[in-house]
Amino acid sequence: MSRALTVAGWWAVLLIAFPPLLSSRSVSQEQTRRLENLQEDYWEAVLENSPTYATFLGDPRYNGLLEEIGSEGRKAWQDRLDGLWNRAGGIDPEGLSRPDRVSWEVLRFRLDLDRRWYPQKLYQWNVDQIDGPQSWFPQLMNFTPLKTEKDVQDLIARFQKIPKYIDQYIGNLKEGVLEGRVAPRLAVQRVLKQLEGLLQTPPESSPFGLKVQELPSELSEKYRNLTLGEIQNSVYPAFEKLRDFFRQSYLAKSRKTRVGLWALPGGSQAYRYLITYHTTLDFSPGELHRIGREELSRIQAEMKGIAKRMGHAGSLSAFLEKMRKDTGNFFTTREEILETARGELQRATRRLPRFFGRLPKTECVVKPIEDYREKDAPAAFYYPADDRGERPAIYYINTYDPASRDRYGTSALAAHEALPGHHLQIALAMENRDLPDFRRHVGFTAFIEGWALYAERLAEEMELYQEELSRMGMLTFQAWRACRLVVDTGLHSMRWEREQTIEFLRENAPLSDEEIGVETDRYIIWPGQALAYMVGSREIRSIRREAQERLGVRFDIRKFHDTVLENGSVPLPVLRRLVREWVTSQP
Repeated sequence: MSRALTVAGWWAVLLIAFPPLLSSRSVSQEQTRRLENLQEDYWEAVLENSPTYATFLGDPRYNGLLEEIGSEGRKAWQDRLDGLWNRAGGIDPEGLSRPDRVSWEVLRFRLDLDRRWYPQKLYQWNVDQIDGPQSWFPQLMNFTPLKTEKDVQDLIARFQKIPKYIDQYIGNLKEGVLEGRVAPRLAVQRVLKQLEGLLQTPPESSPFGLKVQELPSELSEKYRNLTLGEIQNSVYPAFEKLRDFFRQSYLAKSRKTRVGLWALPGGSQAYRYLITYHTTLDFSPGELHRIGREELSRIQAEMKGIAKRMGHAGSLSAFLEKMRKDTGNFFTTREEILETARGELQRATRRLPRFFGRLPKTECVVKPIEDYREKDAPAAFYYPADDRGERPAIYYINTYDPASRDRYGTSALAAHEALPGHHLQIALAMENRDLPDFRRHVGFTAFIEGWALYAERLAEEMELYQEELSRMGMLTFQAWRACRLVVDTGLHSMRWEREQTIEFLRENAPLSDEEIGVETDRYIIWPGQALAYMVGSREIRSIRREAQERLGVRFDIRKFHDTVLENGSVPLPVLRRLVREWVTSQP
């Protein structure tokens, strides 16, 4: 098979080669053993290469390490991926069982995407106000254990490695300057503010210092001052160096305009790669732009119907403006936001058994986004539990400036981030010990975010929207995701500027000005990621329609959802085939 094939072409060949996996085949113990070893080696390689991710998952073996993001580290990881890819190509899928053939397909797809990441040189302009080191390292304290002497020693060792990490990070950005790839100025400015806020905080009051307060009493006397000393002598100087680099050198070189990926050398090619990376399908920017406008028009027709039923006789834009200006539609306190979110989860939990046969055992708790990152954070997001069951999943919700947080979107937000969205899907995958480890954890954006957006619509069937305004809130979220197809492709392929994006969102997505600014800047620094939501949701809805048409009265919504979720996160072409196999197997 030629490596010149596009990912979509490669999958077309693969799907022809593997018709529905229902026929009897002879299973080769040799091929099975080779796949098992490959899966284990791949997952171990991922954890070794991403030690902070391992910490997040609750694997403590690499807690004293940080990622190697310099040229040597990148080359080592690229070589390792190439070796794993070659091993996968040496396995004959004809000799695998049905579940193992699915694992082989998923792993091959994942390896192919990962191998093509570094050649896009995204690291050369990676200034990120959401997940950059100035944000991720403080967040990591939430998931870092501090119960044993080894835990403390690992934390100290990790603190000591932050200066090297920041040096490599700065080196990558300097390399980008030389090759004409620099970050947008808006991202640099946001990160600078975050760094300044952190550095103005006394070390003992920072997220790092507050972590030290969790030291067990028997370890505190020996390690408290030593750990605080490393924050003072290693962590803070590293972030000071990064702040000074941005302030004194990089800010002036950053892109004030031409913020899209198209403006960078190789940017258009990188964007096509990121479309496939995030959607697992082969779309052109123009196709996605058109789909976004079509979806937006369809959703707005539904919104107009609700506005009419609510007694509004004018334009949709006038109704949305009225929604935005009615102070009764917005919260007044932070605690009110949290209590509302908790209530949404409780209501959804009671309705789940009517729509799902399998339900997660993992608890999901509601927490406010921390003050050091809330201003630049989206409205909400989800963090899975650790793999040991020692930490619950977290539905993080933004309580910054309550008067800017609307009430009418809270039901859809909870459906997306928690139940029946991210928490249901991700927790079920992590709890499924019949899947290899990499499939329980490694995901594809279009499946994960597509399911969550599908869940917003499903919540209507579950009767989770208690009044027309909540249903309108759901539709505004759907319209917002359709807008993402338009503005993401607009920014990164069609040469839109930030102001044009903001104006389009103001006209078509009833978000507050604060949210529109945050979201626009997110799309600018994460090219292609925002495409996955609507693309994935459309595909899942299409797969469901096909199953309903073929099964008729035999269609069981609970079994359909269990089939979609039982394999963890998979590429969308694989999902469609697996559901077709389920349909064929129904009596």
